[in-house]
Amino acid sequence: MKRTIAFIVLLTVIGTGSPLSAQDADQEQDLQELYRQIDDAIDHSPEYVAKRLGQIADTQKALRAESSLEKRFALAEQLFELYKPYKNDSALYMADLCISLADSMNRKDMVGLYLSRKAHKCSSSGLYVEALDLLKRVDRRALGREELTIYYAAWMHLCGELGSYAQQSEVQLNYYAMQDAYRDSVLAVADEGSELYLHLKMDVLSGRRQYQDALAVSNRWQKQVTDGTHENAFASFYRSVVYEKLNNGHQRRYWLGKSALDDIKCAVFDQASLFMLAECLCEDGDYERADRYVHFCEACNTAFSPQLRNYQVRYVANVIEAVCEYHQTRYARLLKIACAGAVILLGLVAWLLLRQKRRRPQA
Repeated sequence: MKRTIAFIVLLTVIGTGSPLSAQDADQEQDLQELYRQIDDAIDHSPEYVAKRLGQIADTQKALRAESSLEKRFALAEQLFELYKPYKNDSALYMADLCISLADSMNRKDMVGLYLSRKAHKCSSSGLYVEALDLLKRVDRRALGREELTIYYAAWMHLCGELGSYAQQSEVQLNYYAMQDAYRDSVLAVADEGSELYLHLKMDVLSGRRQYQDALAVSNRWQKQVTDGTHENAFASFYRSVVYEKLNNGHQRRYWLGKSALDDIKCAVFDQASLFMLAECLCEDGDYERADRYVHFCEACNTAFSPQLRNYQVRYVANVIEAVCEYHQTRYARLLKIACAGAVILLGLVAWLLLRQKRRRPQA
């Protein structure tokens, strides 16, 4: 009877184990296919960049030919959006142009909007003093709901950055408290279907460890974006963050890969997903691909802004260190094998010589 039960249990384990193994194999195959698509996108990156540059050139040409202030402002806004993920200093210049044109039209709401957008760009690239000065120039009373959302978001980001660099704990906690307050302000005024609202809502839910609720928000977000766009890349990145907290390595890698792939195809140079994916690949032992990804990403981010930000430097350093350690270990192993082979060969030669000497007839 006991043998029968044991046999049934064994069959059950085998029966349930096989599909899991097949599922794991399918997931790994999906990841490898995604990595191949990223490899191909990197190879074709100059084509995607050329497309963005073409859009920029066409819009600049239209701007130069336009005399209407309203239409010039609309074209300057388009240029700001085109430059925003591609080249930081050009985006800052276009923000200044938007501010100037809005001021000429006596649109204080648009002046405030682009002061806020420029401030966010400044704090994203380490220009904290400049960001603070810009935000202090905003007339909050002139802002509508949309402009107020961007204004609060810029303050939130700046306070978070200042908190992360503060050396004294009291100062740090104060900035983080301000960041939380501005986050609440953003959530209070933002459109609930907007990108900003959705990613902040996911942050809040993840912070409370309500991960399934965060994924539900992510599901809603995914339905609103189109595959192959920068918006989809952003939504995919935040989905990967939730899976990281859930310790789901496969899903984290998959959504980081989706985010990186869309950003490459959109010629986005302000990248984060590919850095993080490269570090994951080091953990998986795929050092060659990790090295390629991190160097490509480093080149993109350096073109976006001459100075890499601290988190970017950390990823570059971690991947390069892991790749160097791998090569050193590999070379050391090859050296040991070569030395062992040389010793064996010398031993064999010595044995053959000794054998030949013994067989030689005595005089």
